[in-house]
Amino acid sequence: MNKLIKNLKKHWITIWLIIAAISLTVVTSYAIYTRITIAKRVVSTQAGANSLFSSDHMNSTLMKVIEPIMDSTKDADVTVNVFNYTYPKESVFRGDVTEYDVTATIGKLGSNDSFSALTGDELTGLSGYNYKITHNSRNESFVFGTDGKASYTFINRSIAGGAANSDLFTLTFDKNEVGNSPKGYCVKLVATPYNTDLPVLTGIVMVRYSKQASTGWAGTLEDIVESNEAKYDGYNYYLEGNGKGKLTFKWNPTYVTINKDFLNNRNNAFYSKTVTTNEQNEEVVSYNKYNTPPVESALVPDETTGLVSLTIEVDSSKQNRYEIQFYKVNSKTLNYAKSDVEGYLPDTGPSDWTPDE
Repeated sequence: MNKLIKNLKKHWITIWLIIAAISLTVVTSYAIYTRITIAKRVVSTQAGANSLFSSDHMNSTLMKVIEPIMDSTKDADVTVNVFNYTYPKESVFRGDVTEYDVTATIGKLGSNDSFSALTGDELTGLSGYNYKITHNSRNESFVFGTDGKASYTFINRSIAGGAANSDLFTLTFDKNEVGNSPKGYCVKLVATPYNTDLPVLTGIVMVRYSKQASTGWAGTLEDIVESNEAKYDGYNYYLEGNGKGKLTFKWNPTYVTINKDFLNNRNNAFYSKTVTTNEQNEEVVSYNKYNTPPVESALVPDETTGLVSLTIEVDSSKQNRYEIQFYKVNSKTLNYAKSDVEGYLPDTGPSDWTPDE
């Protein structure tokens, strides 16, 4: 025993260094493992972000949708989807079931898009007209005005988790609404999730008879309320019409940037449009198709105006309306007065629409 102790004393420094090295290795390994665990927890939290509840006709502020209707001889149906992901980006979705209620109210819009539910004679006057909402998966419907009610709530609706899923509702507007004397009625929708981490979605849906030619597409900037303009982070731009072909729209990239989810949506097909002049001094239009994201290469700059253009393939038999978000580049230093924004996002004209032969 004494001999062992004497040997340990001779090599004490070496033994101490070995013990210190082992301790440092354990501490370092534990620290690395801890950092990995934390990183995984952060990623997991992001996958369950509170934006994974959305709709094509509602959002977390207030979305106003005017659906163009081509046939004024029959009642108009408008489909409204509710998603368990951030529409239209399906790659990230909720793992859990999404439970929620939907309340629908029929009414009218006043100044500054203020909504008021129908009451009195207008509400009782709905008798004989077909204004209703249907939850398709349960085949449950409510006709507005029934029992003198302007509102109805679909309780305890759900969307399955584990994949990109949706729930479908259908709004029906009486053909009178798109006839020669529309009443100007609209429906306000509010989707309230049971999970309070998710946003409450709201939207107002109207219909309008689109007196277009047999084919035609156009793009318009949503009307801007100038007194509230400073509150906006961006703008809604609508493409809508009838027929199959190509539609070109433009914006100024110095002031606004397009929603990348729209560019990366695989349901959309884009083209770059090039105009040249032949030997007979005639304009020749050519297109190069991009249907696999990303499609930034499809953007065509105009050095004269400073605008860039993008051409989208449209087919009203599949989709007759697109809503595109554009965001301000720098609201603190750049000018976003209403008159200027209309130049940053100009409406499309007849020359921007090319029907397929």
